[in-house]
Amino acid sequence: MKRIFCIVWFLATLFTPAAHAHPHVFIDAGVHFIFDDKGQLAAVRVIWVYDEFYSLLMIEDRGMDADGDGILTNAEKRALAGTDVAWQDGFPGDIEVRLPTGEIIELAGPYEHMADYKDGRVITTHIRPLKTRFRPDETGIIAKVFDPTYFVAYDMQLDPKIEGDTGCGFQIDRTDIRAAMAKVDKEYFGSGAKEYAPDDYPEVGELFADTVILSCAPY
Repeated sequence: MKRIFCIVWFLATLFTPAAHAHPHVFIDAGVHFIFDDKGQLAAVRVIWVYDEFYSLLMIEDRGMDADGDGILTNAEKRALAGTDVAWQDGFPGDIEVRLPTGEIIELAGPYEHMADYKDGRVITTHIRPLKTRFRPDETGIIAKVFDPTYFVAYDMQLDPKIEGDTGCGFQIDRTDIRAAMAKVDKEYFGSGAKEYAPDDYPEVGELFADTVILSCAPY
């Protein structure tokens, strides 16, 4: 549903200044919380399922699926894995994990890359280890998957999962898409708003991000 709202908004604003804030890539996202044998949060597994159009671009640009049967060879899957996370050092990677106080939980770079191609959509996964492991308490931690520039629109369509621990649970707080759209239109592109240079558009992506809250009982 979020994707439909975004597309409608894009079409409605195609010939207005707000068109600068529309996404170009749509991804269904998922997050798994990985715990070690001491009950500490060790890493997060990130799953991205790309939209059909961008998936086709990814496949064709790499010369894969030459026979057009929608199936990649194992060698092609290995070659595709990790190509979407070849970031420069320090890039946050479109995921943010923080404490309720707002303090960022630092993540190391991605590893254990996997890729697949099903029903015309590229699926990739990678793991982001915590730089410092710890056990979340009852107040929880907050995870969001978003592109600050909103070039990519992430939709938390895949249910979060907990790997390796049974004393934790989660909830998803869905963002109000209509309210986010209205805020962007009013505050950044409405009457009296400043004009932005092409490379200086406001970072509005977090406004459209769902929030996953993970909390744990004492271990």
